[in-house]
Amino acid sequence: MLLAAMAEVRAQQLPQWTYFTYNYLQYNPAAAGTTPCLDLKFGYRRQWRGFEGAPATAFANLHGKIPPKKWNFLGLGATVENDNAGPFSYTSMQLIGAYHMRLQQKYYLSAGIGVGFSQYRVNFGDMTLEQQDIDPAITSSYNQFSFPQISAGLWLYRDDRFFGMSARNVTGKQLDGLGESKLSAHWTFAHGRALKLTKELYFKPALLLNYVPRSKSSLDAQFLLEYKQKLGVGLAGRSGHGVSAIMKIAALKYITLAYSYDLTANKIRFAGQSTHELIIGMRACVDKGKYDVPCAAYD
Repeated sequence: MLLAAMAEVRAQQLPQWTYFTYNYLQYNPAAAGTTPCLDLKFGYRRQWRGFEGAPATAFANLHGKIPPKKWNFLGLGATVENDNAGPFSYTSMQLIGAYHMRLQQKYYLSAGIGVGFSQYRVNFGDMTLEQQDIDPAITSSYNQFSFPQISAGLWLYRDDRFFGMSARNVTGKQLDGLGESKLSAHWTFAHGRALKLTKELYFKPALLLNYVPRSKSSLDAQFLLEYKQKLGVGLAGRSGHGVSAIMKIAALKYITLAYSYDLTANKIRFAGQSTHELIIGMRACVDKGKYDVPCAAYD
């Protein structure tokens, strides 16, 4: 989360994750219900090791589907996210609902919405501001800004591919007292495939484009080789950032560990080179029914 208190905020303001293919619910509420089981994930990301005030982010999310009597069904979920970066911190909570409709050629389309609240906190005691358009009454303490948050998205998928589009921070809240600081909508576009190389080996490329108005867009790419849905290894990269090694392993029947190591290639590498990210996924599965539809984003 990047937030500049002395000027108009137009950069990426929400956390980004390297292993986005194992974490789509944080980006798109329409992904709720795309797994055949109740799905629970915890994640932690520590950026730029050695850099003072470097971002540290944690999340938890839960989602599943209401067992359908016909092909259309409803997905429900919830997300919690917390981000700390120097004097700034951010927490959000959302409840999510998504409706999945069966289309032609084995495709499904889901539309989802997330409703909750966000809280931004600024510790002005840790900041030195030269030229500021900030209310002097709030610069001597720890201040909080709370407001509703809405996310919306679409998710088109079948068993070997998916397409996603979402918008977060739809409300575009102005932070009163912080000059012209405003929280912008974050647009995300995703696409991925699951290509069967052999009976037991899959190649899974994926792209994620993040766009914030008046800010530089970022493009994430990921290339994963997965064996028997038990072990996955690959490479990832983000424009203007660097490259990453990614790994996923099914430790137990219903528990999966995902890890990524980022090697920063921009100027920040001189102060803090590496970033670590760990995600723990757990599923509570029942016997699959005839209406279960796999999605390449997860299976």
